Amino acid sequence: MIESFFTKEQEWLDKWDNYLQETERGLYNQLSDWIKAYDVYGFDYNFYLITDDDKIVGGCGMVIAKFAFFKFLIVPCGPVVEKSYEDQVEKCITDLANYAKKIKCCYFQMNLPVINAGMGFHDYCLTKINADSYFYTGKEGTKFKYVIPLYGMRIIDLYQKSLDEVQKNFSSNHKRNLKKSASFDFEFKLITSDDEIEAAYECFTQNAKQKGYPLRTYESIKNTLKEYIIKDFAKIGVCVYNEKIVGAIYVMKCGNRLIYLNGGVMKEYQDLPVSVYMHNEIIKYSIENQYKCYDVSVGGSEGVIRFKEGFGSTLISFKDTRYWVYNTFLFSTYTVFDKRLKKHKQKIAKFLFFIKKKFN
Repeated sequence: MIESFFTKEQEWLDKWDNYLQETERGLYNQLSDWIKAYDVYGFDYNFYLITDDDKIVGGCGMVIAKFAFFKFLIVPCGPVVEKSYEDQVEKCITDLANYAKKIKCCYFQMNLPVINAGMGFHDYCLTKINADSYFYTGKEGTKFKYVIPLYGMRIIDLYQKSLDEVQKNFSSNHKRNLKKSASFDFEFKLITSDDEIEAAYECFTQNAKQKGYPLRTYESIKNTLKEYIIKDFAKIGVCVYNEKIVGAIYVMKCGNRLIYLNGGVMKEYQDLPVSVYMHNEIIKYSIENQYKCYDVSVGGSEGVIRFKEGFGSTLISFKDTRYWVYNTFLFSTYTVFDKRLKKHKQKIAKFLFFIKKKFN
């Protein structure tokens, strides 16, 4: 018997996390710890699950964002639903919309893991969405910027391929750098110790400062990182050169694949082919563990995108994010405040983290 319900019970969330690991349609930003991590901003959460005889066959997590008397319901990307249960997707969308209204949200936002026309790879995503779906009544765009949607995947196909076969699709520049990396005494290893994780995160921090993008402090995210690694939801690999960590790569494990989230090379070693070397090691690890693909993720600057394309990756874009305004006055008032607060986003997050740590 098919049932659907909202829940925050940890027993169900553990089952949900296991489901996301087992199904190839699993999305890392639907893991319960990922959804809960937005509590650094003081946000709440909930989960909508679809079961058949008590077995999870689909669902999604949602962030309930609160600022004073403003409330927003955001689905980062979802639902995740098995192919034989896709007839439940529309009910899920309307149930979420009704729930947003019920808890008096002024705004509801979601994006669906549905591939744009002409693409393949339906193993990883929803096959389609009906033309008369409630989803299409929403406006295209992302008006709430504090919960990041998942816009798609950038897949390196590994299915039934050897490492040599995969490397044949690398760009000539990546092939040269990979060959060059063999002349250095690089060592790649997956790490678990506190000291090594902190050293790896420093690589990410330096990279963020150099390229001008925001990154949470190590203090605010270290417990989450460690928890992911313990649960085998994430892996951090490092490149060691002359007994020093000179580069690091952070990947999530979900949907029977690895997904690249972050990476960095220490400034004084950026002339060495460390980045290509580390991604190649992750590809090698993925093949050894019989993963069908490696997702190097969408987004990034033009240079980053060219770098990702150099591995022979294929971009899979999802349908554009949609939003609904359920209280025009409240949402219009929020946008005025948001314009003033946006430039202080990181400071606010740090302050909220400090308050939570001090008083919880």
